[in-house]
Amino acid sequence: MLLPEKKERENRFKLALRMGLPIFFLGLLSIFSFINQPAEHITSSFYIGATLILAIMIYFFLYMIYRGFDERITDPITHTFTREYLYKLLKKEIQKEDYSIILISIDNLHTINEVYGIKNGDNILYGIVKEISTFLSSKGINDFPLSHIKGGDFLIGLNGEKNEYTSIIDLMCLKFSTCNLYGIEVQIIASIVDNNFSKNLDYLIDHLFEQQILNKSSKNIFKEDDIIDPNDVQISIIDAIKNSNFKIYSQNVYDKDGNIFLEDLSIKLQIENKIIHQNTFIPVVNRLGLSKEFDLVLLDKVAKMASTNERIYSICVSPTTLREPSFVSHMKNLLGTYISIQNKIVLLISEIDYYNNILRYNQTIQNLRIMGVYIAIDRFGEYHSSFLYFREIEVDMIRFDSRYTKNLSSMRYRDIVKGLHESINDLHSKSWIKMIEDEDTYKVSNEIGIDLLQGRYCDNKNFTGEID
Repeated sequence: MLLPEKKERENRFKLALRMGLPIFFLGLLSIFSFINQPAEHITSSFYIGATLILAIMIYFFLYMIYRGFDERITDPITHTFTREYLYKLLKKEIQKEDYSIILISIDNLHTINEVYGIKNGDNILYGIVKEISTFLSSKGINDFPLSHIKGGDFLIGLNGEKNEYTSIIDLMCLKFSTCNLYGIEVQIIASIVDNNFSKNLDYLIDHLFEQQILNKSSKNIFKEDDIIDPNDVQISIIDAIKNSNFKIYSQNVYDKDGNIFLEDLSIKLQIENKIIHQNTFIPVVNRLGLSKEFDLVLLDKVAKMASTNERIYSICVSPTTLREPSFVSHMKNLLGTYISIQNKIVLLISEIDYYNNILRYNQTIQNLRIMGVYIAIDRFGEYHSSFLYFREIEVDMIRFDSRYTKNLSSMRYRDIVKGLHESINDLHSKSWIKMIEDEDTYKVSNEIGIDLLQGRYCDNKNFTGEID
């Protein structure tokens, strides 16, 4: 029996006692009073009192039943703790010395629900709970708090540092990588963190989800990073946006003839003596609800840079920000202020989910292009949405995901890139490959005819250095 099921049974027993004992004692008191009251002396006030006591008993009984629904501590589908109960429990536990939290997710639950139906999806949720419990029990880990927090996501709390459990969780993910429950393929991913990272539960859970996103494309499930207080990251982000205090680095992007076509910009923050990469702090920016402010401040800074020379600069912007009408207005104002920046800024966009109102999205992009702003699809081939946008939206450049660059030695990948490159050119856009690290990759890219080349091999110094 799972710990949440034991706790639920214990909680129901306590609730039954709270409901039954007062009613039992009131009943005994009423019977005792009635027995000890001579029949000839029973008055109407006795009957009124007895009726009131009975009414109060019934009301109390129904009230406690109603309260019982509010006090349920387990999820009816998975028989694990509710999110509210687990959060309350974990907030106490993480204040102790050495405590770890594990996030385990069914990565393809949405597909399971669509293909096999919600009922089978619910069966998978409970089935995977039993599998996790059985596996951890086989490793000597028992009576651990487990909660279904949303969708296919589960949280587990364990005493001890994460180093004690990383190998076990790694083995579990490896075992479940080919898991088949009730004839349905189930894909599991996981991440782990301990309270050395933070004593704030919200920070820990946010970090777990961020790690899962990074781990999806990595065979090594758990990576050791420098621990930085999440509160320091938030303070630095707010300060950077308020004071436009970013570190901007550039890397040259070359055309077929070896000429510098543009400079690709990357944004970093400095916290104490550590440099934080954009991939690390952007999720924090989004959680703070500051993605629009961040993009606009960055755009102002880049526009000012572009106005002082003839270089073209590329920056990544959030598609959500780009779709806002105020962004187009802001861009129009910048072009009015800095007339020379026309055709000197490239906006790189990428997102996991496809935006359904494609007509509106396309209109926004075409308005920006008419104004003199280049638009490029980034991480092409990594997300399904990139192919759909390639099909629906006319853009100026397409930058392949780095996975294609790393595998260009494979004929399969080479043929895919070659075919996509030809399609890109047929649609009057430029193909772009990044992370060219060696001569072989460079030669293959040239043989295919890639329009824009970027990477360490193309520029020995890689980054030209900090700009501002």
